[in-house]
Amino acid sequence: MKYYFALLGLASLASAAPVDVLEDRAACATGVHMIVARATSERPGEGIIGQVASMIKKAIPGSDSVAVNYPASLFNYQSSVTQGASAMKALIENYVAQCPNAKIALLGYSQGAQVSADVMCGSSSRRGSTSISSAIASKNIIAVIEMGDPSRVSSQPFNVGTSTRKGIFPRTNAASCQGAQFTQSYCDAGDSFCDSGINTAVHFGYVAEYGSQAAAFVVSKFKKA
Repeated sequence: MKYYFALLGLASLASAAPVDVLEDRAACATGVHMIVARATSERPGEGIIGQVASMIKKAIPGSDSVAVNYPASLFNYQSSVTQGASAMKALIENYVAQCPNAKIALLGYSQGAQVSADVMCGSSSRRGSTSISSAIASKNIIAVIEMGDPSRVSSQPFNVGTSTRKGIFPRTNAASCQGAQFTQSYCDAGDSFCDSGINTAVHFGYVAEYGSQAAAFVVSKFKKA
């Protein structure tokens, strides 16, 4: 019951950010190509974490971003996550096929963070393989930003923030996660979803609290790639 009421709070993210325009891009980005997964119940587009993508575009000329087209649904949540991870994986693989030397960053908020984590770690719901190949992970993915990940595990070396507990849907395959050295997972104490707490408001504040830090992290990884 606690998880049910906690998940209801995710719906309030729907009005947190404007709709983003989706575009098909034929040319390879000369900067970083960002693949962005919105939070539960946000309108189609990049959602609130798209603000971080915008910061990165300003800092790295020639960068672009695309939103993951997936349900981001509150109900049938795990199915929605699986669809999102499959869609993100396809976006990555298709882009790398077109742009073999691409530098890609994955950005996800809340359910979108779990989507990103499933792509890097494999499915946390055991609904099939959603992880990308180690070749792509090592050559093309330069950064992963996860904010408020419900599948968070407290022992991960890439965790950032004040949280000390696991999320409400902690993954059982955390040891299989690729790219720890270029991942940041933001979660603060009390968060209803990534920290199994009771404070829903904490969950909505990561872009304001850590957005600039996350953007700077991606920029630093791009420069070193």
